[in-house]
Amino acid sequence: MTIPPDAHRDDRLPRATRRRAIRLAYANAAVWAVGNGLVSSTLVIFLAIDLGASNFQAGLIYAAPFFAGLLRLAVPTILARWRRRKRFCLAAYLASAAVLGVVPLAAAPSSSATFHHALSALVVAWCAYHVLEYVGTVTLWSWLGDLVPRPVRGRFCGRRERWLVNGRIAGLVASVVFTLAWSWLDADAPRWLPLAVSAAAGAGVMALAVVPLAGMPGVQAAPSAVPRRPWRAIVRAVFTRPYQQLVLFSCVFSLVNGLTAAAQSTYPRRVLDISYPAMQSLIAMMRFGQTALAPSLGRACDCWGCRPVMIVSQLVVATGPLFLLAATPERWCWIIGAYVAWIAYAGMNVGIDTLKLKLAPADNTMPYLAVYYALSDLAYGTATIAGGWLFDRLEDRGLSTLDVYAWFFVVGWLGRTLVAGLLVPLEEPGAARVRDVIRGLARTRPLAS
Repeated sequence: MTIPPDAHRDDRLPRATRRRAIRLAYANAAVWAVGNGLVSSTLVIFLAIDLGASNFQAGLIYAAPFFAGLLRLAVPTILARWRRRKRFCLAAYLASAAVLGVVPLAAAPSSSATFHHALSALVVAWCAYHVLEYVGTVTLWSWLGDLVPRPVRGRFCGRRERWLVNGRIAGLVASVVFTLAWSWLDADAPRWLPLAVSAAAGAGVMALAVVPLAGMPGVQAAPSAVPRRPWRAIVRAVFTRPYQQLVLFSCVFSLVNGLTAAAQSTYPRRVLDISYPAMQSLIAMMRFGQTALAPSLGRACDCWGCRPVMIVSQLVVATGPLFLLAATPERWCWIIGAYVAWIAYAGMNVGIDTLKLKLAPADNTMPYLAVYYALSDLAYGTATIAGGWLFDRLEDRGLSTLDVYAWFFVVGWLGRTLVAGLLVPLEEPGAARVRDVIRGLARTRPLAS
């Protein structure tokens, strides 16, 4: 990535140091993503289903970490007193990897453990891991905001997204190969065992991802390294435009996604009877598409703004549930269309990562990042639990399982389409109109590589 000569004119870091830091940030993303691919949410949900979890309980596993993520609101206050952002970030990620190692132990059934005890232990361990990871993520993005110049943040986020996706693909492939090999070598082994071992391996790889972070400069002299008036800044983030508009969009976006999360995650297993390796292969295909698009979408965000890129991406993403609606055990291949549509999530990921830094005050980013993540995750967690509970209640009232799934998928399509409208009035400096972006794409590429 080329850094403009005047992009860091008032910065104390030499350009060579900054470039090295950006390369290390990419390395951290790649290594962490390999571990994330080895211990994905899909793996944990499959573990829970194998333990006998219902849709509501599967939704609880998805949602619990997001409720606990509200603790991230305390991160700016802690760092305002401790004032060691880099050390705090490294400690949070190391602790999250250590707790993640407990997940496979929690999922292992034993003669003395009941189903409910095993499931509760799995939820607690999964939740604690996410809380620590979320704390590290808030700190990391504040840190990256000081390392990456504003004019090239879109390109940085796009390329970092590519490294993240490539790492996740490697982790997914390794997990699929491992579980298949295990089943061939020991056909009588319980289904949960290779999944649990894959989770333990993922925890070890995530711990290694801290090494590149340790080599990055802490930029402790930057104003944003020590949050100022954190609680006042958090209130300001909620009630001041345009960050208020971003938080509102993110919350509604999370509500819609969360409402259908349990249905989307259990449908392939419960109805289509798709195996774990086949499911991970579909996810890997989606990741390949995202890694191809992410850098170009990052350049588009720098050129035209994040808002138009996100609107177009969201309209494509919204069609995914329609393919799930068409998929049946006899015509299961329709599910492939959903994962093709969800390739467009690359535009949402890159746009949001760029926008959450772009709209926050450059000298006090951490309180804004904390409130963005906390409120978005609260909305997602609430909707996920509500969706799982509603699904089970509709089944209890006599509706067929396929009809309940159909209703959820229709709601998912409509909700995802309508939520794109919240991006239209968002006040993003320098953002182009969507029709200008479409015309520009028809003529040429947004920026030279």
